[in-house]
Amino acid sequence: MKISYETAFRAKVLFLALVFAILIFKVVYYPLLTHKVVPYGVAAPKGQIVLLENITLGNYTWKNSVDMQKHLILKSSEDYGNSVFLEIQTPGWCADVAFWDGQKFIVSEKCVRKLVIPKYLFVITPGFYWYVEPGYHLIFYKPEGRPENYELVNFTVTYGEKIDWGAFKVAYGKS
Repeated sequence: MKISYETAFRAKVLFLALVFAILIFKVVYYPLLTHKVVPYGVAAPKGQIVLLENITLGNYTWKNSVDMQKHLILKSSEDYGNSVFLEIQTPGWCADVAFWDGQKFIVSEKCVRKLVIPKYLFVITPGFYWYVEPGYHLIFYKPEGRPENYELVNFTVTYGEKIDWGAFKVAYGKS
């Protein structure tokens, strides 16, 4: 059976229209229909081993401490306000908040267990991961005594109504 030229042309045009409709649906509408917000949480640290360091910024030195600028990563695509609340749960540990740009040195908080961190202290990437801004340092340390090897440090981070936990184990580097 032979198909007429007009019928074959209509079938080709219908096929092309169907291909374009599927392509437009996949590119435009499917991401809109399946979009999910990134839930709030602490992405890292979640139990990793972190090496203790002796940190010097300006004329201030912390012994056997952890700079969370390198380790703390949050995630969220929702806006719950301008501040993040961090609380250290492990007894004996505290944190300092410092700013160092290579010339200017400021310690805004000294040995606190509960801190309110402004949201602008974080760089928020297109993937909704929050990294501590370069120049800012959240230094966790134990002011009384020396930390035990593989001591677990727990903390909670609250953003709006959302709460998540973070933890890391501290270890000494090889001598």
